[in-house]
Amino acid sequence: MFWRRLPKLTRSQFELTKFTFYLMTPITIMYYVGIDTDRKFNVPGYWPDPDTLNKIPKEPHEIQAELARIRQAKIEKRKRLEEKAKALGITPDEEEEEEEKEQEQIEAALITEE
Repeated sequence: MFWRRLPKLTRSQFELTKFTFYLMTPITIMYYVGIDTDRKFNVPGYWPDPDTLNKIPKEPHEIQAELARIRQAKIEKRKRLEEKAKALGITPDEEEEEEEKEQEQIEAALITEE
């Protein structure tokens, strides 16, 4: 019943209809996506707050201040680890002395072999 109301299409008219559809579909999609994107695709909280991002120093005095902060953090970490090692009974001096003794023994063994 529905087909009786539509006129018959010739092959050229059908091809023209297909071409128009194939041409207009991507254009329509691009038009839909391109208009008012802030309202359509806005996801609150998607981008991080700029205050929480890493800020790269650009000025020489900022770079020096950042390097000083990093050095201070390394010193504090080393002190904290040394205190933890002392609490566990490990002293860096003893380890260095043991390594030096082992190295001397290896060198002495190499000298005697020659």
